[in-house]
Amino acid sequence: MKKGIVSILSTVAGVAIGAGATTYLANKSKNQQQGCIERYTTYYNMLNQWLILKTEGRSLEEYFKENNYNKVAIYGMGELGCRLYEDLKDTSIEVKYCIDRNLDGVYSELDVFSLDDELEEVDAIVVSPVYDFEVIEKNISEKVDYSVISLEDVIYAI
Repeated sequence: MKKGIVSILSTVAGVAIGAGATTYLANKSKNQQQGCIERYTTYYNMLNQWLILKTEGRSLEEYFKENNYNKVAIYGMGELGCRLYEDLKDTSIEVKYCIDRNLDGVYSELDVFSLDDELEEVDAIVVSPVYDFEVIEKNISEKVDYSVISLEDVIYAI
């Protein structure tokens, strides 16, 4: 009799734990999906605004000139960082180097450094992974004294 009760209680506990774990994992997955949706929506809106500027014949160079940022570095050489470099490449703004966590995976005409390296002084570091700007800005600011700006702020300021 005791074995039957223990068996039933074990089964009920197992089902409850399984249901709880399943619910937890489903919610975690849903939250991760929502985060991805928000990230890509931010990127979409920003790229759309950048394209509007381009069709109006405007360049991000305007922002940097207005703020006396003549020498800059780019943090993050994913798609957005590469587009930023291409946008500034043939302008009066000198892109001195780029910073990226994935040194081996970055192809660039520029020197690529990590935040652990000694960084040459520039007027500003532009962060291209805008969704994580606050965390990245904090990490960079612990290392250097120059301005750290978000690519999103640059695009929407023009």
